[in-house]
Amino acid sequence: MRTAAQQPSRRRTINPELPRFVYPNGSGYRALIRSGSKILYLGTFDTPEKASEAAERMARALRHKANPRSKRLSPGGAKGKAAPARGTVKRQRRRPT
Repeated sequence: MRTAAQQPSRRRTINPELPRFVYPNGSGYRALIRSGSKILYLGTFDTPEKASEAAERMARALRHKANPRSKRLSPGGAKGKAAPARGTVKRQRRRPT
């Protein structure tokens, strides 16, 4: 059994100066992200910053999809006051005259 001191490093060994999810690909940089057992190829970009931006956006979307009740502001932007959900406001019927 390994102790904490013997754990292999999870630090990036190939091109440690590149952001996470970004790998060199010929003359550009590719963005890859893992979702469960799948590897999602997000494309090839001119700069590592653009590739990282796309990968971070996808990572946020996947995290939100996995946990849709994450903390976020209500659509009105007011803290502590939640906007009513769609369909919860009852409309009154018009009475025939």
